[in-house]
Amino acid sequence: MTDRIISWFSCGAASAYASYLALNEFGFGENVELIYCRVKEEHEDNLKFLDTFSKKIGKEIKVICNEKYGGSIYSVFDSVKFIRGPTGSPCTKLLKKEVRQKYQRPGDLQIFGYTAEEENRANRFIDSNNEVDCYFPLLEKNITKQDCKDFIEDLGIQLPKMYRLGYSNNNCIGCVKGGMGYWNAIRVDFPEAFERMAKQERKLGHALNKDKEGPVFLDELEPNRGNFHRDMPTDCGFTCEWEQQELFN
Repeated sequence: MTDRIISWFSCGAASAYASYLALNEFGFGENVELIYCRVKEEHEDNLKFLDTFSKKIGKEIKVICNEKYGGSIYSVFDSVKFIRGPTGSPCTKLLKKEVRQKYQRPGDLQIFGYTAEEENRANRFIDSNNEVDCYFPLLEKNITKQDCKDFIEDLGIQLPKMYRLGYSNNNCIGCVKGGMGYWNAIRVDFPEAFERMAKQERKLGHALNKDKEGPVFLDELEPNRGNFHRDMPTDCGFTCEWEQQELFN
């Protein structure tokens, strides 16, 4: 018997639609929970979106985070002494995956917002989390990323700021999985975030990007390098750590 229904809300359009579908299917009882793993470096507009969506659907969204690191990716980097490596991105592991694992308990049905384009990501999650009873309503209904954005707009809710700026996801401002074109866009839209990550690279002696000549530190990155859309990071979620490890290998 399922004890709780947990829909993991990320302030992205897909997780919002998945949460909406969960409520329609399982109801608004106390055993149905919408949970947001907050990361400090996400855009402040996310909390506005969360509040607006919560009021629109009539269901509270609980915010949790890893208090040990203050929910901050930079606290994680300083603690583990690396930004990204053969074990993936430590920010995902410590600020999302471990927070989810600590909150979950046996008997939970956990709902994730993987869309019709992300069947492979959903399968990888299942393979690496055999203990989790998963449900992917968007996949089952063949709902795409664009469908999710249209759903939010049809509700009369403004999409989160990162989407409105042209980013394909709602990750941290300055996601470590992004390539050169992505970081050049961050340089323009969020110069303080760009400079902070550039300093973090030097502090730890690790560049997020490289080319055939070797590491390319952000403070050496030429403004015209890369492609904005091609270099966009994947959505930050509970499979990111695994996916980054696969790419590194």
